[in-house]
Amino acid sequence: MIGCCLLDVIDLRPPPLPSEVGTRLRAAAHRISVEWTDEFGQANVGVFVPARHTDSRVARVIGGRLFPGVHQAAIVEIADDGHLLEWAVCPRDRGSPYAVRVRASLPASAASAPCEPIGGTCLAATIGISPAHRDGLETAYMEPEHRCAVPAVIEELDSAFIASFASAIAAPSYLMRDVPVTWRRAPALDANTIAVTT
Repeated sequence: MIGCCLLDVIDLRPPPLPSEVGTRLRAAAHRISVEWTDEFGQANVGVFVPARHTDSRVARVIGGRLFPGVHQAAIVEIADDGHLLEWAVCPRDRGSPYAVRVRASLPASAASAPCEPIGGTCLAATIGISPAHRDGLETAYMEPEHRCAVPAVIEELDSAFIASFASAIAAPSYLMRDVPVTWRRAPALDANTIAVTT
């Protein structure tokens, strides 16, 4: 399963510090569902993020160092009226721009945890895997306070990355708002143990 996601985070800071000293982070990325078996034989489901793009200089400096998650420079434009959410990303490297427009099909008060297989798998993923600053992979736990979401209708999706998967079939999309999240480092993984979810 492949997709495109947006994070609009406020009050980002190390856990001991109060929210007043936090910074804002806007980042977007493509994500691919992956699965692997750990050393205890336990099956795990997570997401592989080839690259994260952000307009936050702070995130680019500390990402992959003080905080998990390497970020690349980009112009990230967001328009949100509470019902219609649009974002466009223009990477400053050689990456292709991408844009998404989604409309929430239910009010935020109707949010619940998705029970259909695709939404349940995507939103239940707790480990993010991405390239580190140097060779190898970096992993991070994402621990949201809840996983409630509302269905969203994709009105526009302009992504060369997703279009490159010629056999891709549209799946349900979701929008989450006002979710406190904690990120922390996870043990490194061997790339040879990870497989793309089919």
